[in-house]
Amino acid sequence: MITMRQANVIKGDIIFQWKYGFYFLYVLVILVYMIIFSFFEGNIRNIIVSCCVYSDPAAMGMFFMGALILLEKSQHITSSIVISPVTPTEYIFGKVISFAIISLVVGLVLILFGSTDNLFLCMAGILAGSILFSLCGVIVGTKVSNLNQYILGTVPFEVIGFAPVIVYRAGIMWDNPMMLIHPGCAAMRLIEGNTDMLPFSLISLAAWIGVLYLIAQRCVIRMYKNVGE
Repeated sequence: MITMRQANVIKGDIIFQWKYGFYFLYVLVILVYMIIFSFFEGNIRNIIVSCCVYSDPAAMGMFFMGALILLEKSQHITSSIVISPVTPTEYIFGKVISFAIISLVVGLVLILFGSTDNLFLCMAGILAGSILFSLCGVIVGTKVSNLNQYILGTVPFEVIGFAPVIVYRAGIMWDNPMMLIHPGCAAMRLIEGNTDMLPFSLISLAAWIGVLYLIAQRCVIRMYKNVGE
């Protein structure tokens, strides 16, 4: 259940994102992809759209997550948050939920140019991908002090998070349940609306989100302590 304080944290993050033009960049990306999609047809287009629905809202969310946390640090907003009643959990939820909302909107717009067998599963896949990469963004963002460090820190997450999924969506080992150990592959199956091996996909995503959340929570607690010293 979302408390009033948690709702205010989410609202504050959304306003902050709007203020610094994050939403404008999302709109710009959508327009660029609309042009790119127009050059493809049939199954190739569906594959490209599915990959973009998975990767781009998530990738932009992870990049913007770092920008948001670094902006908060540079403007000493983090110091104010630390001495406020906002808990590390509320801090994480505020960031993750605010980015999940815009990622869902962007993903649903992009999927209009492709296809999915189940819209609700597609929405779940978009949200899962956004949450996964947002948590990765929190983990890295709380540990660095500038944008260059953040970009370097997210490279491993991007390579591991995107490369296997793109290969998987291209049809390589698509029917191998072991691939669902990778949360990105599990999210991709949801985006496709594929109900085959659905329990494995859901378990994989839940497990990875849980693990990343626990790591992110420890990182935020450490950031709180460092700021308070």
